[in-house]
Amino acid sequence: MFLSLGTFASAGFAQDNAIAVVGTTPTQIPSIATCVACHGALGAGEASGAPRLAGKNPQYLAHALSMFKAGTRISVPMQAVAQNLSDSDMHTLAVFFSGQHPPIVKASPTPSQTLVMAGRQLAETGAGASVPACFSCHAAGGKGNGARFPSIAGEPSAFTIARLHEFQERAQSAPPKSGTMTAVAAALDEQQIEQAAAYLSVTGP
Repeated sequence: MFLSLGTFASAGFAQDNAIAVVGTTPTQIPSIATCVACHGALGAGEASGAPRLAGKNPQYLAHALSMFKAGTRISVPMQAVAQNLSDSDMHTLAVFFSGQHPPIVKASPTPSQTLVMAGRQLAETGAGASVPACFSCHAAGGKGNGARFPSIAGEPSAFTIARLHEFQERAQSAPPKSGTMTAVAAALDEQQIEQAAAYLSVTGP
C-alpha cells in the first residue's frame, strides 16, 4: 500500500539506464542542486517531509516528474521545478537517484517501539480485507516492485502521513476503485497512518 503510479515506459528506457550516467558527476546532472536542496543529500529525504528519491525505480521517478510537469500530480514546488525539465533531464535525474543508497534520515524524536511494531504488523499482514499489507504490493521489506509500486522503506514519517492524507482527500472527491491506493488509504484511520509511517521511517530500504 502506498504510492502506486502508472509506468513511464518508452522503447529503450531500460537499456538506456545502464549507460545514462556513466562518467557523470552530480554537478553535471541537470537540476541536481535543486533536487538535493529539498530532498537531502543524494535524495535521502528530509525529516520535514520531503520524500526519499534514492534507490527508487527510475521509471517511477521519471513518470512522477512527467506528472508534475503536466499538472496531473499536484505540488507547487515540484511543478515549478518540473516545468523546466526536458524528457531527457527527467530520465537522467531518475537514473541518477535510483542508483543512490544513502542511509535513511533518522526521525527526531525517535518513534516509540509500540508505534513501530504496530506499523510493522500493518506493513506485513494488513488489517482486514480493506487494508491489505503494504508489502503485498510494495514487495518484501517495502523495497518496491517495479515502476508501479515504488520503494516505501526509509520514507520520512512526515511524507508518508501527508501522502496518505492526499489519497484520503482524493477518495472524498470520487468513490475509489477497489484495490487502489486511494481505496486503501480511505480505509485507514489516523492511528494506523501514524503507525505505518513510523515503521517505514525506521526500515532500511
